[in-house]
This record gives sequence, C-alpha cells and structure tokens, in this order.
Amino acid sequence: MAYAKRPMRRTSLISPWGVGAIVPFPNDESLMIAGLDMWRYSTIDPFLIKDDRLQKRLGVKELRWPPDFREPKSDPENCNLTIPAVRFPRWHYCPFCGGMHYVGLYTKQPVCDAYQWENGRKCDPNNKYKKKLIPERFVVVCPEGHIDDFPVAEWLHFETGHEYDPNKCRIRRSTGGTSASLTGVMYECTCGAKKSIAGAVRPGGLARMGYKCKGSKPWLGIIEDNQEPCTCEPNDLKVLQRGATNVWFADTTSSISIPLDSDKASRKLLAAVDDCFEYVASHRVDGELDRNLIDFQAHKYSVNPDELYRAIKNRIDNKDQLPNDTESITENQYRRSEYDVLVKTSGSDALDFYCINQPIEHYSQVIRKYFNSISLVKKLRETRAFVGFSRLEPNSSKTVLEKKKMLKLGRVDWLPAIEVYGEGIFFEFNKETLTKWAAFPPVVSRIEKLNDAYQKSFFAKDEPGSLRPEFVLIHTFAHLIINQLSYECGYGSSSIRERIYCEKCSDNYDMYGVLIYTASGDSEGSLGGLVRQGESGRLEDTILAAIRNAEWCSSDPICIQSTGQGPDSCNLAACHNCALLPETCCELGNRLLDRGCVVGILEDKSIGFFSEIGE
Repeated sequence: MAYAKRPMRRTSLISPWGVGAIVPFPNDESLMIAGLDMWRYSTIDPFLIKDDRLQKRLGVKELRWPPDFREPKSDPENCNLTIPAVRFPRWHYCPFCGGMHYVGLYTKQPVCDAYQWENGRKCDPNNKYKKKLIPERFVVVCPEGHIDDFPVAEWLHFETGHEYDPNKCRIRRSTGGTSASLTGVMYECTCGAKKSIAGAVRPGGLARMGYKCKGSKPWLGIIEDNQEPCTCEPNDLKVLQRGATNVWFADTTSSISIPLDSDKASRKLLAAVDDCFEYVASHRVDGELDRNLIDFQAHKYSVNPDELYRAIKNRIDNKDQLPNDTESITENQYRRSEYDVLVKTSGSDALDFYCINQPIEHYSQVIRKYFNSISLVKKLRETRAFVGFSRLEPNSSKTVLEKKKMLKLGRVDWLPAIEVYGEGIFFEFNKETLTKWAAFPPVVSRIEKLNDAYQKSFFAKDEPGSLRPEFVLIHTFAHLIINQLSYECGYGSSSIRERIYCEKCSDNYDMYGVLIYTASGDSEGSLGGLVRQGESGRLEDTILAAIRNAEWCSSDPICIQSTGQGPDSCNLAACHNCALLPETCCELGNRLLDRGCVVGILEDKSIGFFSEIGE
C-alpha cells in the first residue's frame, strides 16, 4: 500500500499508525492518515474479515483489511489501491533560508519560493538544491482528540508590540545559537517581532494569549469545527512535538474466534456454510429457512443437504444467542465467552479454533496445587479492529460510538481490522488456592501500595474499584512465562502475547486464567513450538525455571524493595531486567506488575504464591 509511492505495512494502520496519526516518512515528510470516508476499495469481498462476535460488539456490519497496493496482473480489480492522507502539520520551513510557509492539507511536496529578505539574504540563488520544505516540529493537542498547527504567527506577535499582517509579514525560523534547548528555536518576522518557542510549551502558555481549541480534525478535512466547537479548557491544551508518543494512542479491540459451528463438521461442509450462509440466512421467511434453497446449495457444493441444513441452523442459533446491545458490554463480560471454551476441549482441526484441555493430573505433582487445568490451543485466530484513538492519555473512557465518530464524517458502517493466526497455552488457576492466598494479610497490605499508585493514574477510570491481588499475580506470572518461553520454544518475546481472563477490581465473572499465545502479523499459522512446550514433562520445567529466575533480578535489592517504579509508578518489583516485556506483548503497557507476589520478598517469602516451588 502506498500514498504517492510511500510504502507502509497494512498491519501498521491498526497500530502504531492509523486514522488521525501523524506518520513520519523519509526525506522529512509528515502526513496524517485520512478518515475512513476517503478509503477506497474497488471490490469489498477480498478484504472482508468475518467475526460475528466482534462485529456485534462494535456495532458495525463489516470488518475490513486495509487496502493494499497490488499489481494489475495479480488482482486487476483491486490494483493500485492506496491509503489517503493529508499534509500535516501545515506550517513548513525552508532548511536553507528558514522562511516559513503555510500550506494546504492537500498540497503536494511544498518547496521554498526563494523570497528576498530585507537583509538581502536569498534562499539558494543558484537553484542548486531542491529546497523541499520541512514540517514544523510542534503541534497543539487537545484532550478531546483535536489537533492543530502551533500558532506560529499569533505566538510570535503576542506581547511584542507588533501587529501581524498576513499580506506583508514574512516569518523566518532559526535554531541553534548558544542554547540547545527550546530557547534556541527562534521565530522572527519582517515587521521586527522576534521570540523563542520556550514560553509556549510551559503549562498555560497558550492560555495567556487567549488561544482556544478550534476543534480541528485535519484527518477529516476539518480545519475549524464551527458546528461542534471544543469545550476543553485552554489550560488543557498542550504544545508537543509531532513525533511525541502522546500525540496519538491507538484504541484497538481484539477478539479470539471461538467455535459457532459443530466440532464434528468437515472442512468441505464448513466451506459450503461460509460461502452460502449470508445468502441463505437473508432469504428466511418468518425466521424459517428455505429448505429448497438449502437443497440447491447442497447440490452446488456436493455436500449432504441435511448436514448443511443443521450446520446453517446451528450457526444462526449461536449468532442469535449473542446479546443485541453488545456495544455497552464490558471487556470482562465479552471475554467470559472465550474463557468458557478455553477451559474445556473445544473446536476442531477443521475450524479456526482447536483447544485440547488437559486435566492437571496429567502434569507433575509440583504444579498441581496451583492450576486446575492446562489447555493446549493448537489453532486460534485473533481479530484486531481499530476502533478509535485518543490523545495525551491512552484508553479513553469514551463509548464505542463516540470513538467511532472520530474516524468518519458520513455513514461508514465498517472498521479496519486485521486477522492473525497462531497457537497458545492456557493456564486455568486453582480458584481455591488463589483466593486463599489473596486473603493473606501481608499480601493484602502489599497490594494496597500498588493500588494507591493505580488509583492516582488515569487507568483507574476504566475499571473503578480496588486492585485485586489475583489479577496482579496472574499478570506478573504471564510476563515471567513469556520471558521463559521465548528462550525455549524459538519465538521472539515480541511475538508472544498475553490475554488475561481475570477482573482487575471486581469478581463478577469468576475467571482465573491467562492465555499465552503467538499471533504475529506476519504469521500465517502455527509453528507448533509453543504447544509442544505446554505438554506434560516440558511445561513443568518451564514454570519451575521461570519462577526460579524471578527470585533474583540483576537490579536487586533495589528492584525487589521498590515501592513504585515504571509508568505512573504502577509497578512494585518489576523492571526491564526481570518482568517487563516489549509493548506488543502486554495488554496494560507494562503496568500492575509485582514479582514479589510470585516469589515473595526478602523479608517474607510467604507472600509469594509460588514461594514453595523456589525452596
């Protein structure tokens, strides 16, 4: 896929880039991915992703792969598809003369017009270079998701005694001098005004000059939203560098495909159901299937008519069991359906999901106390959909409907998504052992320290209440196991992910488990190494090694005695030397981790859930 021959991976349009994100391209070019209204497909069918549960939850009719650039010979109908983008920031400057230019959203690569300065300096008089303009480094970001150019002209002429005349004033940007800080970034105008950017980046800097958010949405072509003006306070506006990590946070929702069809269905029958299901289901009369139509489809695909009828009816019944108002359900409520199939043998090799549940008696006595069962997930399909984005802080508390509204102008009833395939190991913890440990007073006292930091962070908005020891333990255990598995099964740690089935602050759905799985965007299936490592005789050694390695960190005793470290101080004994993982692995951005809950602390080893293993 490309925009004017600027290549980009399809999976990157879900995260780390997507609608509303500023993408830095080579040769000092900065573009912002445009809204979904501007995405064009020649034909939709090759890009559709089927995930009924996720589609219902997000309230959309379709999930689509982002378009990709294809050669005319390989796909004549979908060749030369591109992802649209707008030029942002609009303020640009010349690297030779420093002259600043305000360009349009749809301008091609801007170049300097080589205007004459009063001091006689001219930009490259011999036209030796291509004088491509460089986008300004600074932008103004609003907590409601709006973004705009840094008001260069307004800031430069504020409190300088000079009036800005856009027809006469020409602004120049310079850097360097005696300071490498922001005071070295200077703006000067032909009218005599001169000022650095340093004061604007301080809290309330823009509020002093009376600047308010315009509600700009450049990715939708809206420069100033007069219909829906922003209601944020001027002090909430931030001046950031366009490449800062808090300018754009992707909001994605993932789903594990669980069986809606009979486990005994053959591949041939399932293929027939997939092809004709929508057509047959849409031709029901008073909710009843047209048997003649099913017989015709069975003859067409050479399958048994009775089996095809039962398979289609079974899929309809399973779809109807999904709640109608799924946009308002919680993440834990959504995951409970997945938990129910992970704790038992379900699916088959003919489906996208195949899980074999192993009773804990199949494993060594050393780990039986801690788990109820282990499930070997030989096949799984994960769908990741891009729902929206936020700025300044991730994980906004907005509803799904509010998030989707930021991605489009018109009635777009689809969302971009990707699907990946992999394998995994599911650990079902022993509830009785776990809850008894969580009620141990020293454990409660230790988690209270972590809970204090959690309540002060913005993450507490997503799930109010006090942090549960069970969640911290399962989350930290997942990190330690991922680190160990990456050594033993051949996958890189960045390609192994966690999916936690346990509530952070409440216990409404009775889930105590974690799925460790590989689902890389470039993977078209399973290599088998992860499942093989979960078999009896191997998994026990992996768990033992992970627990014993966690007993000592190269940063100890500082790490194990920490009262708060990491992002927002939302970790206790967890650092890059022991428990932290690449950002792609962790659901919580490497937060809410504590190695002490797993192996104990120097003063009291009994705090650790697995402390007996390390003895």
